[in-house]
Amino acid sequence: MGETEARGRSHQGWFAVLCLFASYFLWVLLIKGLGVMLPTLQEQFAAQTWLVGWMVSIITAVICVTGLLARPLEVIFGTRTVVTVSGFVLGVSIIIASITTSIVALTVTLALAAGPSLSVVHILTRSEIGRRFTTNYATAVGIGTSGAAIGMVTAGPFTQLLLDTYGWRGALLILGGLTLHLGVCGALLRPLSTETQMNGNYRSVSPDADGETQVSSSDVPGTDSSKQTSRLGAFKDALSAQLKHFGFSVCFQVSFWITTVVFTCSRFVSDHWLIYYVSQAEAKGFSPYEAVTFTTAAGVGNIVFKAVFGPVVDRGLLRMRPAMVLMITLGSLSLLITPWVNSYWLMMIDAVVYFGGAGVLVALNDLYTRELLGTDLLACAFAWMELVTAMLSFSLGFLPGWMYDQTGSFDLAFLILGCISFLPLVALIAEWVLGRCKSQQDA
Repeated sequence: MGETEARGRSHQGWFAVLCLFASYFLWVLLIKGLGVMLPTLQEQFAAQTWLVGWMVSIITAVICVTGLLARPLEVIFGTRTVVTVSGFVLGVSIIIASITTSIVALTVTLALAAGPSLSVVHILTRSEIGRRFTTNYATAVGIGTSGAAIGMVTAGPFTQLLLDTYGWRGALLILGGLTLHLGVCGALLRPLSTETQMNGNYRSVSPDADGETQVSSSDVPGTDSSKQTSRLGAFKDALSAQLKHFGFSVCFQVSFWITTVVFTCSRFVSDHWLIYYVSQAEAKGFSPYEAVTFTTAAGVGNIVFKAVFGPVVDRGLLRMRPAMVLMITLGSLSLLITPWVNSYWLMMIDAVVYFGGAGVLVALNDLYTRELLGTDLLACAFAWMELVTAMLSFSLGFLPGWMYDQTGSFDLAFLILGCISFLPLVALIAEWVLGRCKSQQDA
């Protein structure tokens, strides 16, 4: 019996990895697909580049904002139900977006339906993996996040093929149908054991929670003041319990802000690389198919990098923080030299190095967050990180497209993205300094 339960828990861990893989794959498929469609949407709706690019950035920002709903929904309905329903809502929203008649309607549809669904699934599956894997965590996260790499390999050419064959409406319709499979992946999940649920602050309400045994002697019938006081106290308790699920207290920890800088900067830069890279390659004179070939090579590089660095970090051959420093440096340098990279093979190598390093950094940051904050705060921490990323996307998401409209080139925009991607290195240095100061005080 014990062996059967152990195998079930093991399988459930890998089912969570499957859900994370699917959510990453569909996330990149949606964002990269819209990036490939950007010139077509610009022509279709007679809009400027910065406006269409900003609309895609708004979708990614809403994905980040609605992550705060993940933990309360998990507590009320359970991970399996939330992930399953969100997966089907995501697919239906993309199908509905295919029949919209304006860029605003397209953005509102995807932002209000697809955004929350992707965000909730993404956060819950990441925290589920953190709770279920005590060993091989880096490998599990690496496999799950490699969905982004597979998306990069397939999204560009596949979306371009659909765009040429069926137009942008038909492409969205087919992408929406594929996205419905996320709901099936969510149905494979099962709840954690009773002990784990109690440790994770899951609570069931007993049938007699509101029974007569909880009524004090002072709450006699006819005493209005006692009834009002009792109801007010119950309301306050219920409100504070729900607010606790949002995990706002994590924002008062310095460690949270250190890992948030790493996550926010890398995520912001990665999203805008996905949105604008094809347009940037076309602006350099490459054909649309050559541009998506670069993104395909980047996806392959992402898979190779994760296949190498996941086991290496798990086995202690390279420590986590030096690996993060290496990935930050590689990604930043590859963006900073983009204006001077103009040949076919240099573009391909540059894309492989950037997206490979960015993919490993995403996986390592989950390990970094669990080490700094622990498993109990993972879902809340991920949600608030997403909110900070949303604020950055709302305020600066239009910038690369606006710079292209003003200068006719993406060079300056990619230089700025390269500078932003260096900021996580500052956060790691700050953590090292704070650790040294604390050790000196303890000594």
